[in-house]
Amino acid sequence: MEIVSIYDEWLYSIQFDEEDLNEYVRVFKEWHNLDYLVRFFSDNSDFINTPFWKNAGLDPSAPEFSAQRVLEEAEELEAYISELVSNMNLGEKPDFDEYFHFLDGKYKCLWTLEPMKSYGTGMPSLLRLYAIKIDSNCYLIVYGGIKLGATIQDSPVLKDNVFKKIDEVLSYLRVNGIADSDDI
Repeated sequence: MEIVSIYDEWLYSIQFDEEDLNEYVRVFKEWHNLDYLVRFFSDNSDFINTPFWKNAGLDPSAPEFSAQRVLEEAEELEAYISELVSNMNLGEKPDFDEYFHFLDGKYKCLWTLEPMKSYGTGMPSLLRLYAIKIDSNCYLIVYGGIKLGATIQDSPVLKDNVFKKIDEVLSYLRVNGIADSDDI
């Protein structure tokens, strides 16, 4: 496992030993892969077949539409992250501290290396990035995916990965003495 710089000083990503890509690159590559997205929404159509997602405009019988929505949201999110980096370099707002939100639940008592979440640009957003706050406006991406349930535990793929990845990375950071951005 290693830490890879995405935007120096502001945004980093974890590279798991068993993966060819760091998590930031992996998730955006996944979100830009139409075949993967259509398959994902076909396999998980039951999650879309709810009043919430139907009211949001998704149709469980049209996985191509849901896939297209993720493609567009991913492009907008990449542009927004780039805009946040520009703001950071100019000392302007919004910044990463405004973009990321605390991940409630089992991590709510952590005061350092806090697990965080962010949303894509859609309303409601299908996309999530999960990160660990290293310092003010300095984040380490540890996972990302498509959230279809009310909670992580109710979402396919996320339920099996988010907490596991966060715990692995928190352990790695502690074992390697990484407590803030000076340690990266």
